[in-house]
Amino acid sequence: MEIEGATGDRMDGFVPGTFSIAARDPEAGEFGVAVSTALVGVGALCPFVSENAAVATQSFVKVSHGANAVEMADRGVSVPTALDALVTDDDHASYRQVHGIDAGGRTYAFSGDDCVDWYGHLEAEDHTVAGNMLANGDVIEVMSETFGATRGELAERLMAALEAGQEAGGDKRGKISAALLVHSSDPKLYHNLRIDNSEDPVGDLREAFELGKETEADLPASADEMLGEYPEEILDFGLKY
Repeated sequence: MEIEGATGDRMDGFVPGTFSIAARDPEAGEFGVAVSTALVGVGALCPFVSENAAVATQSFVKVSHGANAVEMADRGVSVPTALDALVTDDDHASYRQVHGIDAGGRTYAFSGDDCVDWYGHLEAEDHTVAGNMLANGDVIEVMSETFGATRGELAERLMAALEAGQEAGGDKRGKISAALLVHSSDPKLYHNLRIDNSEDPVGDLREAFELGKETEADLPASADEMLGEYPEEILDFGLKY
């Protein structure tokens, strides 16, 4: 695992800064992104997933990079090829940060030279991590280490990594929003969560995550109580991506 990044003194002003992890669980066939920032509504901007890829687009974000990358992955294009082409064709790529992984385990991470310090990224087994305007370079390294050391389903490992990044310093401006997005063949209520405006977005995301797991587990009993007999298929909600 090699960390690529830069340090310096430039930080003043209300500039987009974010830390995120994109990952896959090859056995479960799941892809996910967890992300937090000191701007409102990060879940509407940064995480993109499909049955073939997980991508995060951040810094001075270009939402279409994430959407186009996962769409290309679904057509059989590797994430490195897709993101490299998108970055190459972007006149303002020096302000962007994008990273992700595909179904073949191929990774890509890019941080433009005009991202705000501290910024950097890394690529590791089954995941990529990147951040900009961070408290320090430890943030992404700790996220990667935590993801690798955590056991359980992909969503839990992503949450643990995000919490570790926040504990290591996170976005040096503060905390406002966080999000978790997971694509799974067995979607759960806690696979698509957003905290858009909070004094403790990662903590609130964990609270929503645990409530989602509890609600998911209680659904059959609740349906039994409300409906008596019912077709089990009505509890297969699916998930919006």
